[in-house]
Amino acid sequence: MPTADTHARPPIASPPRRRMPWRGPSQVRWLVIVCISVVAALYWGAVNTEAGQAYEDAVLDGAAQASGGLADTLARALLKLTPLVAFGVLLGAVVVGRRRRGWAAVLLAIGIVVVSAGLVQLLKHALTRPILLDVGIRRWDQSFPSGHTALALSVYAATLLAIPVRHRRIVGVVVGLWALGVCLAVVASGWHRPSDVFAAALIVVAVAAPAAKLDPGTFGPMPETGRTAALIAVGVLPVATASLVLVDDGPSALSLGLAAVLVWSTWTLLALWRLDRRATRPPA
Repeated sequence: MPTADTHARPPIASPPRRRMPWRGPSQVRWLVIVCISVVAALYWGAVNTEAGQAYEDAVLDGAAQASGGLADTLARALLKLTPLVAFGVLLGAVVVGRRRRGWAAVLLAIGIVVVSAGLVQLLKHALTRPILLDVGIRRWDQSFPSGHTALALSVYAATLLAIPVRHRRIVGVVVGLWALGVCLAVVASGWHRPSDVFAAALIVVAVAAPAAKLDPGTFGPMPETGRTAALIAVGVLPVATASLVLVDDGPSALSLGLAAVLVWSTWTLLALWRLDRRATRPPA
């Protein structure tokens, strides 16, 4: 009669499966293609159509009417300090990254800023704004895409890539809030139109994706803080958007433009965070 084996070995637990990065060559390629396609669509729809020009003229007019107020003063002060702040943040990221992550990550980080700013300036000089309306505001202004937006967001992406993972959370939040403020300030002050911000953000994502793919230190799942930030954004964005839209007891072109910039820029920051996924410790 068979008896139970009292010395049976406990089942061996299988090793935990590590999530593989999603940033394969095909995914990065398609992300870049989508970003370029949306930039082209924005240029056609916002710059080369009468409806697009009329709406963005209304945004500029709303910003002009709000000039001189506290919000306009703060926005202009932030924009004047943007190059200096960007240089300081990038310099700090380079110094810390060189000591902790090596020259490869530092050069990739600098490349994100240089390539993003260069592409934006190239497009700004190459893409003209046709005159489609009988009257308008700054009709010859070649502001597409926004240089300030590209600078702020590319410095944010470069900082995430260069700094060690243990400093990434707090530095990412601080630099991200500054970059978000710049995106809103360029529209609130009347320096740029909403489409200028959208296009610049897409260009930065298109440049940062291959850079993050080339960085040998990016692997593993998205840090828990990234998921928390995404969940917070899901709850906060509708409230923030509603508060902007309902200014002056009703929607206006400027408030709608700021709401769109807020949503677009926030999700751009989360996308850049997602691109540079690094585990808290390297795999065995």
